[in-house]
Amino acid sequence: MEEKVFVTHKSPDSKYEGLITYGDRDISLPKDALISITLGEKFSVWRTIVNAIVSKFVMKQMKKSPKLLYAEMKGDVKEGYGLTMTVWESHSMKQFRDKSAHKFAMRFFSWVFYGGNAQAYFLSFKNNGSIPTSTEAYELVKEYGRFFDNGKLIRSSRAPIFNDEAEIRP
Repeated sequence: MEEKVFVTHKSPDSKYEGLITYGDRDISLPKDALISITLGEKFSVWRTIVNAIVSKFVMKQMKKSPKLLYAEMKGDVKEGYGLTMTVWESHSMKQFRDKSAHKFAMRFFSWVFYGGNAQAYFLSFKNNGSIPTSTEAYELVKEYGRFFDNGKLIRSSRAPIFNDEAEIRP
């Protein structure tokens, strides 16, 4: 099996936007794989920079997580947002979230996501057979994710409905 590495993709349209991927997007997903999406918006330049620095520490922890199947981090300093999408084997995302660098980041840098005019979205769901693109992930987390505005919970998360499920659900 090929070792997963972080790959930085520079945007041809903006020197402020970037995308980092980890692993291969075109993998066969286990039936119970979990997709987790985090989005922070309306960050000041300083919040965006702190978010990027903290993300570097969390990325080191990701390398030590064999049950992480794929990750994608997209951000824009000028636009003030950061999107992280991770794909996990069943029941392994919570273990990652609750220890080491990620736990430290959640505890000590929560002001990045919950202070100022920042808006934060969080969503985790069982995959539907494919990994969303970063654009699809953005739309999913905005529509279905738990939403905080300036640290205040505005909406709880709910499971996304995918096209093939829309005919089944009322």
